[in-house]
Amino acid sequence: MPNVKQTRIFLSYAQKDIDLVDELYSRLKQAGFSPWQDSKDILPGELWKDALIRAIREAPFFLACLSNNSVNKRGVIQEEIKEALQMWRQKLDDDIYLIPLRLEECQVPDALAKFQWVDLFEDGGFEKLAKALREGIKKLGLVIRPLRSKPVKNLSEDDVKKMLRDLDFYDDKANWMGKGLQHLYEPKDKVIIDHTTGLMWQQGGSSDRLTYYKALEYIRQLNQDKLAGFSDWRLPTLEEAMSLMEAKKNENNGFYINSLFGIIQNRIWTIDQQSRYFAWVPNFALGSCNPQDRLISIGAPSVRAVRYNIQQNVLRCLIYVRPLHRLHCSVRQFHRWLLPYLYYPFS
Repeated sequence: MPNVKQTRIFLSYAQKDIDLVDELYSRLKQAGFSPWQDSKDILPGELWKDALIRAIREAPFFLACLSNNSVNKRGVIQEEIKEALQMWRQKLDDDIYLIPLRLEECQVPDALAKFQWVDLFEDGGFEKLAKALREGIKKLGLVIRPLRSKPVKNLSEDDVKKMLRDLDFYDDKANWMGKGLQHLYEPKDKVIIDHTTGLMWQQGGSSDRLTYYKALEYIRQLNQDKLAGFSDWRLPTLEEAMSLMEAKKNENNGFYINSLFGIIQNRIWTIDQQSRYFAWVPNFALGSCNPQDRLISIGAPSVRAVRYNIQQNVLRCLIYVRPLHRLHCSVRQFHRWLLPYLYYPFS
């Protein structure tokens, strides 16, 4: 799992643009990224300038937030950009590191003009930025967290507690100190791709509460209808479902799950069984999981289907069959390209 430093995004900006940058910081956090902003992340008592330089050197991404308040004007942002350019010279040619981000119509400084910039103020600007960051993270091989996809029968409470602690997943009762995953979500039509786990999730799910066997019928119908063009949807394992659990209530929806997901499905079935008649169910309203009788319809959970992101599976398979001598790249570049896929178990 990538940690905060590995996916840190340094935000460089002029103080007069702090309101716009505060909003950008929140949007990046909501999308699953780890932005770093001096006003929020420098601790009391830290040496301010030393903390800035250290954060720039540790961050794999640098966003130069440009506006008429910062372009061609003296200030700390110019020092930060100079430091970032020094770091950029140590990167590979195809690395995505320094991204000029225009907050408004303004001239891009000559030192940054060779980099493709993004206009945040235009429609789709943030989506372009998020796409570039996800691509950059993928190139660095920082994002892969394989989760168990095969169902387990007789999954005991002790087994679940061990799983939660081993994976550092949050559960209000069984692992209240768990931090959960740092997700990289990409919302698409009716689905959400989690680039951290390689899973594609149904954004919403069943609108009705269903018994376990009705849930399986729902999945069959979903595959017949080919949601998002795919017919390999299934119920998640408890491990996969609990990966969505956040360590605190989301400010936007009041649940322990990212607000990109529908909240009608605050309890969802998993394929894992505790016993013959009970299956495990995460509860995103309470931040925990518990067994649920598979036959009782009153208070039954909903369904949120999941599948492997097929693009990653196809790429993974191609890597293993393509001869190395036909790849037009160095061994180091090949290893960095291959690394993100080495940890995926074949499904």
